[in-house]
Amino acid sequence: MKYPTHEIAKTEELVNTFLSKDFPDLNSGELENELSEKVSNWEESTLSYLENTNPFEKHRSKLVAAKWDFRAHGGSEMSIISDLEEYKSLQPSANVMFWEEKTLAVKKKVEENKKESVIESLDAIRRNEQEEWRKEYEKQLLEWQLKEIQNRREQLLKELKEWLDPLQQMKEVFDELGIEPGLLWDSSVGKLSKQDISFLKQWAEYLKNNESVRNLCELMGRLNKEQQSHHTEIINSTVQYSVIKPDLYSNEEIIGIKLGRDLENVIPQELALLSDSDIALLFDLKYVENRLMCFSKQGDKIEIVEENIQKTVSIVDDEKMGPIIICVDTSTSMSGAPENIAKALTLSLSSRAVSQKRKCYLINFSTSIKTLDLTPPKGIHDLIDFLRMSFHGGTNVAPALHEGVRMMLEADYKKADLLVISDFVLYGLSPGIISQCKKQKQEDNRFFALSIGSFGIQCVDEGVFDQNWTYNPLSGGISEINNVVEWVTRK
Repeated sequence: MKYPTHEIAKTEELVNTFLSKDFPDLNSGELENELSEKVSNWEESTLSYLENTNPFEKHRSKLVAAKWDFRAHGGSEMSIISDLEEYKSLQPSANVMFWEEKTLAVKKKVEENKKESVIESLDAIRRNEQEEWRKEYEKQLLEWQLKEIQNRREQLLKELKEWLDPLQQMKEVFDELGIEPGLLWDSSVGKLSKQDISFLKQWAEYLKNNESVRNLCELMGRLNKEQQSHHTEIINSTVQYSVIKPDLYSNEEIIGIKLGRDLENVIPQELALLSDSDIALLFDLKYVENRLMCFSKQGDKIEIVEENIQKTVSIVDDEKMGPIIICVDTSTSMSGAPENIAKALTLSLSSRAVSQKRKCYLINFSTSIKTLDLTPPKGIHDLIDFLRMSFHGGTNVAPALHEGVRMMLEADYKKADLLVISDFVLYGLSPGIISQCKKQKQEDNRFFALSIGSFGIQCVDEGVFDQNWTYNPLSGGISEINNVVEWVTRK
């Protein structure tokens, strides 16, 4: 027999089966934690709903009142008839003729029997019919609970599918982009529209058809402070899991037959002895001798077991993974392929940074700036909005550098890598901003420049950038490619 607690406990297993069957590619610790939390919240809300919602509350109240009345006054013809009417209101198809006939038989024998015998007979009748009433109530309540659990579980699976479908599509897009899926596992993914996903798919198509741009993304993605260093640590953690154990003090499920005189659990064959006055004495004798056959019942309880485990993990030293600041030029001169390349790089680098747990700050500039600190709860939805922005005005890199320098003064962005992606069609930089950049370089911040086009960065003072490269969209080549590889892979 199914019980609500057992049925609710099955939900996590069903969700895991659903995930592995319909979304096998979505495997991440963050996703598992989020799923576990959603299932846990569902279990709590479902238990609360079942405990606080009872469509048979009126019948329960009347049954309880009838039991209290029986304990106080015993059985009588009127009370038995009243109980049977309430029983039939709960289950109109219930056959109460047996109890009515038994009551009528007792009434006819009032003059033939002693008063005490009549009272005992009426007590037994009322006790037994109340037991049938109780069983019918519990049966209907259980059926309702199981149905509600099933409905709520179907709704949960539907909501999970609506949440996971965009993740699956995003995973496919990120795989096509060849970038890390770190941005997938944020709470904003569920808010993505079809237009957002279509927008990212366009980037996937763009990179798929431009091998040189993909190579550029891969090369720039290797930019970091230096070769990452690792060390191993032993992590102690406590794992909790639930274990179902027998509960001797809970009467939820029939597990066998035992001898006794527990009238609430006497089997129907024993109760049948009361239907014949000639053998009713046998029932009384077995009751006195404690030899009535009764249902033996037992329930289950869920215990939380804790287990301490040790795991050896490889740790990337945080000090080797500095923040990254990306300045993207969206001026008029960048329209077309240069802007597409710049934004493809931004998407690739920012997603890698999130996967590597690096701080990432984006600056969109022309003559003014728009910024995005890609730190949770900011996520893929915010990044898409950022990539959609374009100024299409003149080019002035100074405001972007000012903002980058300002961020380097913040605790979270010390020792940052700043990359400017532009065509550098400008008239040079003021002495003030050049001085600020050089000062920040002395604080272990690094400045890089990628010029898209053939103009280069001739107008920028040589002391501003630690390294600069020129990418020609027409040829798909990067100037001094060997030096670039050596630079971004050096220890």
